[in-house]
Amino acid sequence: MADILTIGSSKHNVKLRRTGSNFTIDFDNEIFEGHFSRKNDGRLEIILNDNRTIAYSDKKGNEIYVHLNGINYFIIKKSVRVSGQVSDEVSDDVVLSPITGKLLDKKAEDGTKVSKGDVIIILEAMKMEHRLISPRDGVLSKLTSAEVGGQVKEGELMFELEDE
Repeated sequence: MADILTIGSSKHNVKLRRTGSNFTIDFDNEIFEGHFSRKNDGRLEIILNDNRTIAYSDKKGNEIYVHLNGINYFIIKKSVRVSGQVSDEVSDDVVLSPITGKLLDKKAEDGTKVSKGDVIIILEAMKMEHRLISPRDGVLSKLTSAEVGGQVKEGELMFELEDE
């Protein structure tokens, strides 16, 4: 997947390949390899060239907010054409669990019309609530099969949207 990342006023060509918790990133034709792990408190630990860094991030649609080394970054991700083919776009249709935790509540059911910003799922990890919101207007076409009170894993499908 090839993307243009806009960080502040800078634009960068980026290709990211991930295998499990290992990654290779081509950032403006410079290759970096590393390892990451997401902690239960929302931290993202990144090891790159034997340097350990802790970051916090939040994603809303194609906008990513990152706090790293005392600096807040606002990143916009856009897909670009590579060799005449369009790469995968950032999907606003699928929302995955950002954490491993407990499913506290489902605020909607399959087939429900939702608006951008509506709270759909509430998760809990380490006594902190995580509200998963709809990234756009649409209809819930698939909602997690996990039961309220049950466990969900990081990366598990929480809900999927389709056009009205």
